[in-house]
Amino acid sequence: MKPAEFDRHAEGYDGGFDNPVKRLMGRSADQFIAVKARWLLRHEKGLRDGTSSLLDYGCGAGDLMRVLVGLGARAPFAGCDVSQGMLEEALRRWPMAAAPLPRLETQRDERTPFADGQFDIVVASAVLHHVPVSERPAVYRELGRVLRPGGRLVVFEHNPRNPLVRHVIARTPIDANAILLDAQEVRHGLLDSARYDLETDYLMFTPPALGFLRGIDRLLAWLPLGAQYAVCARKLG
Repeated sequence: MKPAEFDRHAEGYDGGFDNPVKRLMGRSADQFIAVKARWLLRHEKGLRDGTSSLLDYGCGAGDLMRVLVGLGARAPFAGCDVSQGMLEEALRRWPMAAAPLPRLETQRDERTPFADGQFDIVVASAVLHHVPVSERPAVYRELGRVLRPGGRLVVFEHNPRNPLVRHVIARTPIDANAILLDAQEVRHGLLDSARYDLETDYLMFTPPALGFLRGIDRLLAWLPLGAQYAVCARKLG
């Protein structure tokens, strides 16, 4: 994860929406992010009632946290990223009138300034495919370090088993150096770093713009062909 690489994309960052295929499937990048945000709200009740704290690891421009707030989340948020430019963009976009500003911190490589076991929920959304394979074990360890025992870690990633995903990633500038990984790699990486109970859901079988088809996504969550997947890990001990 090279800060300068993401700093170049920070101002006006659009979540890869410069890709014409993505524009066919949704009206804005927020519609794609909302698929993951709704999944989190269904599975983590503490986000709605404010009883769970959440760290968005590699938060970029803070869009996941911002969309969660728009959908009713009241949790105390924190975000971190290697790119200071992205964090400045997150501050610029944050709806100050609607929610308290999240704590935003700069990462140094994989390391964050947060305490051991500080968060109830840790999310890494579309982060790991930007991390060189040799550096991923250190990221898994850091994610587990800041998660409290009994807390839940959620990794959202692009699914390389979906051919349309591979097509889009290959033609998106911010993903120029991406190395996609499947859910099994995430599961093995997490289990090599700590003790977890693991579950996997597949997401985004239908275009985000067609909200009336969301029920199909839930029915197919077991099928490893969705455009995205979520590996959810409950920390043991």
